Amino acid sequence: MLHTLLTATGALAVIAMPVAANLSSEAEAPQVSQLRYRVEVSELDDATRVAVALGFVGEVDGTTDIVLPSNWGGEGELWTALGALQGRSASSSEPLRIEQGDDLARATIHHQPGEALALSYTITPDRTGEPQAALGDYYRPYVEPDWVHLIGQTIFAFPASDTEFDVTVALSAPDGWTLASDLEQGDLDINTLLTSVTVAGDFRVLEDVVDGAAQRVAIRGGHAFTDTDMSQSVRAVLAANAAYWGTGAEPFLVTVLPLEADPGVMSVGGTNLGDAFAFFATNNAESDILLRILVHEHVHTWIPGRVGGSINGETEPAGYWFSEGFTDFLTQRAAVRAGLWSAETAIASWNEALLEDFNSPVRDAPNDAVISGFWTDPDFQRLPYHRGMIFAALVDHTIRSATSGRLDLDDVLLDMQTDPPSEPAPLSFAGRVLAITGVDIAPLVERHMINGEPISLPAETFGACGPVEMISEPVFVYGMTGQRNADDRYEINTVDPDGPAAPAGFRPGMVILERLEGAVGNAMVDSVLRVATPEGETLDLRYRPTNGELQTYPRISTAAGDLASNGCAARIGGL
Repeated sequence: MLHTLLTATGALAVIAMPVAANLSSEAEAPQVSQLRYRVEVSELDDATRVAVALGFVGEVDGTTDIVLPSNWGGEGELWTALGALQGRSASSSEPLRIEQGDDLARATIHHQPGEALALSYTITPDRTGEPQAALGDYYRPYVEPDWVHLIGQTIFAFPASDTEFDVTVALSAPDGWTLASDLEQGDLDINTLLTSVTVAGDFRVLEDVVDGAAQRVAIRGGHAFTDTDMSQSVRAVLAANAAYWGTGAEPFLVTVLPLEADPGVMSVGGTNLGDAFAFFATNNAESDILLRILVHEHVHTWIPGRVGGSINGETEPAGYWFSEGFTDFLTQRAAVRAGLWSAETAIASWNEALLEDFNSPVRDAPNDAVISGFWTDPDFQRLPYHRGMIFAALVDHTIRSATSGRLDLDDVLLDMQTDPPSEPAPLSFAGRVLAITGVDIAPLVERHMINGEPISLPAETFGACGPVEMISEPVFVYGMTGQRNADDRYEINTVDPDGPAAPAGFRPGMVILERLEGAVGNAMVDSVLRVATPEGETLDLRYRPTNGELQTYPRISTAAGDLASNGCAARIGGL
């Protein structure tokens, strides 16, 4: 492992990388601005081996620093997955001397000045086995007997240099294995190399070609949705966002990796990778959740990268109100505009965000607190999403009001796409709003995004959809606890004798078969649950799930009538 990195031994020729085969050949050797990678997946002694080789030109002073995978997506010490680091040069058949200091995320190669070098290593994951929902370890490399899942940030080493490298990657897998990677989709540089996903093995690959652009889905395992359904959803999402941003069809890859979980547990996660998205989902994941996540993550193709980029370094979470919150705003806008879901669905999502924000224990925390708390505290992790989404609605409404509906947030974002600012998007956003609309929102950014003052949306923010207002309603109280049994049914363990369920006849040992009326979380109406008693009877029990307490929170009070024809859908869609 790289923790004990010493002088390298062995030769790169075992990887059969073209540049490594004959480094003395001027035609074979890489140029100064070239990085040539080969990723080879092979079967070896009933196991899977992933070998990575890299050809490049070393620095003119005879020492080249190599940046190793380090921290990404909440995961740390990613260099532990790299093993058997080796290197050689054009001038000698002897292995190169490779040293490592206190910084385990870097290694130094000693060589002749400015000569062609070849580096190789294997990927040796920290743990093996199928991905588990309970572990939440989504992004580290998976190298299993029948498949691999490799995200670029976790497997690629590269020279530390200010050079804008031209990157090429050759991929290979055993006969009979499928292979899919967004590294196959276009010109590469260091950023697209690192923000990539490569899968191979027992994946099923479906491809649509739209205006010459390959849009692929690579799926393994069984799911509640069909492969065709997933492929069609991907195509619809890509079309919806392309329509919003006014771009043509572009290549895109979605990978779907199954998560194992206890019965009744549903988990969905994933990460956007520019021109790809890596999904992780239990086999009971609902299609509407997947669709919403996919729309959100595909918006990240533009936000923040194509409108100015992120804040870099340790303070990156300070800009998540823009990169995540505005992305959630556009998730609703683009999806309703394209007919992926209704205005009613969007209003339900908005009300979830308003409620989450109102009840957040860190609702009034300053933005600096997000920097320190994002990766360690779930409340701070969620704060930029709902705070930024609501702020986007405020900015949209403010621009509309100031320009009598002539301009809105779309005009600003589309201008930032056409002419990306030189500063990161969260820092340049207020200036671009002023330049395009004449509206100065800098005080709003300072008040709400920087200082953390909670946002109260004006009543008319959503137009014909209905007013934003504070409402009071009963607190939902289930009145009992339980867990999923071996048949994936909810079995009641305890019933609160002072709660609403006990008088209705619920008791421990009953198994809930189905809900006939009401909904979890809704204390405004009766719930009717069909249960099986321990004695084998089937009963329908009615009760009002509340203890009489009231809660007050902001909500869009949906207007009566058809929201598609009264202007609501157009308002949410930004039309």
